Amino acid sequence: MTLPPLATAFDARQTASLSDDRIAAKATRDEDRLRGAAEGFEALFLNQILQSGRAASFGDSLTESSATQTAQSLLDSTLTEVGAGRSGLGLSEAIYRQFSAHLGGAQE
Repeated sequence: MTLPPLATAFDARQTASLSDDRIAAKATRDEDRLRGAAEGFEALFLNQILQSGRAASFGDSLTESSATQTAQSLLDSTLTEVGAGRSGLGLSEAIYRQFSAHLGGAQE
């Protein structure tokens, strides 16, 4: 049984539309992954700055202990994760713009 030409053309357009939708979905996922990686790098950078600042102390404190250091490390990690992308530093946006050219047609 052969299909009428109109039905065949419709199916081809529908298939092309599905393919375009998949390409757009992949591009969006790639952009989201790149933006997440850029913000992760900015968080890592900010964390290193905070750790370096804490290491440059003026001497031993009365409250200095391994528990205090662990708490400060956890606080630094949380601050940098929350602050990445919101800090106004612009590092994550610069990284995203630099590498978004390599995503193919998916650029802002």
